[in-house]
Amino acid sequence: MAALRQRSLTCAIGARSFAAEPRRLRLSLGAGCIPKVDGQKGEDAFFASLPISAFGLADGVGGWADRGVDAGLFSRALLHRALESMRQRASAMQRPDLPGVALEAFQAVREKSLEGSCTLLLGQLQQDVISLLNLGDCGIMALRPCSILPRFHGGTVTTSMRLLYRSTPMLHRANMPLQLSSQDPDVSSLTEYFDLVTLKLRRGDVLIAGTDGLFDNIGDLELKSLALAHHESRTASSAGSTQDLANALLARAAEVARAPMEFGPGGKLDDIAVVLAEVQDSSPVSPAGLLSNLVQAEE
Repeated sequence: MAALRQRSLTCAIGARSFAAEPRRLRLSLGAGCIPKVDGQKGEDAFFASLPISAFGLADGVGGWADRGVDAGLFSRALLHRALESMRQRASAMQRPDLPGVALEAFQAVREKSLEGSCTLLLGQLQQDVISLLNLGDCGIMALRPCSILPRFHGGTVTTSMRLLYRSTPMLHRANMPLQLSSQDPDVSSLTEYFDLVTLKLRRGDVLIAGTDGLFDNIGDLELKSLALAHHESRTASSAGSTQDLANALLARAAEVARAPMEFGPGGKLDDIAVVLAEVQDSSPVSPAGLLSNLVQAEE
């Protein structure tokens, strides 16, 4: 009996040690933005940093234009400061602290006396766990390729995309998302209301993040279908990069946004910003790998 207990204890310790070892992963990133007015920067801001496997999105509130204020300056300044803070933490080998990053960035923008307001989405991967902070109606969905076995022997194994996580909009009322604003008397709009989620990822998982210009014009089923087609083409021939899928999503959302309503759903003209992330095994990454529309942050 004692020998049996000892063997069971050894097996339990071994299983626990195996489960506790995180896998080192990284994000392959693609990103872009299509403003609703050609030739302008728009109010949406984004960054995607390969070296620190991090990204951010901010949707400036266009209503400020009635006061002669470019809300895009506010959203880009906020993300610029957030990116700097995330880089500093990564250099110091600190664990991701997205609430702390967001708070520092918001306070820094308030000190600049910039007028405007925006929503905010931040994400950062450490080993095999991604942290996601969201405030407002930017969205993100996490998809995992999975094999569907045939019902009968000799049938074909197919692949589908399983939904791991889907954020939900945080709204005061229709078309009025929670947001960070220069008119806030304090920082309670951030510290009390954001969503903070962590997900354990695997190689092959796909993250689709975007401002509401993406999700208002492309439904979740179509996004899953486009991601699946990309995954299958990569599996079959290694063709198509992460940026290719990001570009495809941008083009499709822009097409629907400009289509007359009678030809299908959507038709909501808006700035569209997208960050696409594919989870891969860890490997050396160029220290200059940054995609963004943050002029001050470009390398």
